[in-house]
Amino acid sequence: MVSSGMVINRGGRVVAALLLACAVSGCGYFPPCNRESARDSREGTFIVTRTDRTRFRPLTVVEPQEERWRDIADIPYRDEFRESFDYHNSERHQAWVVWEDETSTLEAPALSGTVNAVALKPWFAYQLKLVGAEDIAGPFERDNLASPEQWSSFQLGRVGRWWCEQCEWNIGDGDLRLHIQNDHSVRGYVLFDWFVTDEQGNAEHHFALMSSLRVLWRVDQRERSPKDTPPRWYDLRRTADFYPPSRVGEAHRCGMFGEWEPGRADLGEARLPPGTYSVKLNLTEETFHANLDEARELPGGGFWALVLESDIEFEVLSK
Repeated sequence: MVSSGMVINRGGRVVAALLLACAVSGCGYFPPCNRESARDSREGTFIVTRTDRTRFRPLTVVEPQEERWRDIADIPYRDEFRESFDYHNSERHQAWVVWEDETSTLEAPALSGTVNAVALKPWFAYQLKLVGAEDIAGPFERDNLASPEQWSSFQLGRVGRWWCEQCEWNIGDGDLRLHIQNDHSVRGYVLFDWFVTDEQGNAEHHFALMSSLRVLWRVDQRERSPKDTPPRWYDLRRTADFYPPSRVGEAHRCGMFGEWEPGRADLGEARLPPGTYSVKLNLTEETFHANLDEARELPGGGFWALVLESDIEFEVLSK
């Protein structure tokens, strides 16, 4: 889910590399595979044009976003941590993507790699999303052929979801034409994975874009459907650096799962159409539906703040 006030920086473009990670640790809903079998079954091939280590940068938005100041189990952080933490302090709080060796040319069945994080919020869930770099020009593919960024944004929406800036919410395929006719700014994006930091705010997580998700839930919030991801479980232990004294030393087991996006490919079956993509890889704070309405007001609960991003270009060739 995308937050309101989404105006993305237009910084220098990075030609991204891809890391083949077929057997994804910690991502139980990605089907296990090997490189040879994947070549026989994939619908497209991702071609690496360059590789590097790409740092996420803080996201600048028009209006301040409502960040979350609680961990995945809704336990609040101590005031001192809240006052000192700032994503724009990039020397302290960092996230980056590790891609394959710069000299290699790699075919892979899906956009994949490894995201690393240092000193982000502890025991905290971050959504991994590809987000369109520009608003789409129209409701059909032919309307978006003039701009690589618009074409890419359109393809992401077809695989994932559509965000309307004026409505500040997601819209369905059937409403797309009406919103465009009303001069609304609509952008496509795909939520495909997530990671949770440890007690120090660190993480190392392998990802692969093979599923289209709607949002994340804790297992105590909602009953899983057969098409949702299996839950991932996290054993939380809270330290004095980040939590009030009354919470220090607490142990908590928390489970999370991803809700499948209705009308899109089944888990493990999502594929981007062939073409050259110029998009954003985005980290969004997961807030577990806090502050949607008066019945769900939660101080420090947040509202899906978009916080870090990285430019990425890649090519999908037909099989």
